[in-house]
Amino acid sequence: MKVITASTTGVGIAFALCCLISPAFAADDAMTIASAFNAKYEQAVASKDAAKLAEFFTPDAVFQNPVGIFKGRAAIQHYREGDFKAGVQKEDLSLAAAQKVGDVIYDYGETTIHIQSQSGSKDLKLRWGAVLTKSGNDWKIALLTATPEAPPPPQKQ
Repeated sequence: MKVITASTTGVGIAFALCCLISPAFAADDAMTIASAFNAKYEQAVASKDAAKLAEFFTPDAVFQNPVGIFKGRAAIQHYREGDFKAGVQKEDLSLAAAQKVGDVIYDYGETTIHIQSQSGSKDLKLRWGAVLTKSGNDWKIALLTATPEAPPPPQKQ
């Protein structure tokens, strides 16, 4: 009887560890994948190659931001070409969290877009959310949303 109890207890502990630890590994895995993806995305922005940047998206991706809604790689590429002509130099992404479910990652964070134009330099701060899907061995953006960071509340006097 003692052997059965010990093996049952061992199975129970193993089961509990799998259930409790697996989600942490999944979250870490999502953060690792999303962080690596974001680093490559930042490099693509810095290269100012809109075609290369568009390849980060699925063929039918949607990119929604304060300027509009861009559907498909061609529209996203055209929009980003305009960004680069307007002086976008680089983008610094900050990943707040990521969650992986199967071949989908939901992630969000903040970004600062650095712009250098004839009128001077400007930093645009946005909050973003993305849905990444697995395509072969690569991850692609299926949906990207970006909204301006809210201005600070007025100070009371």
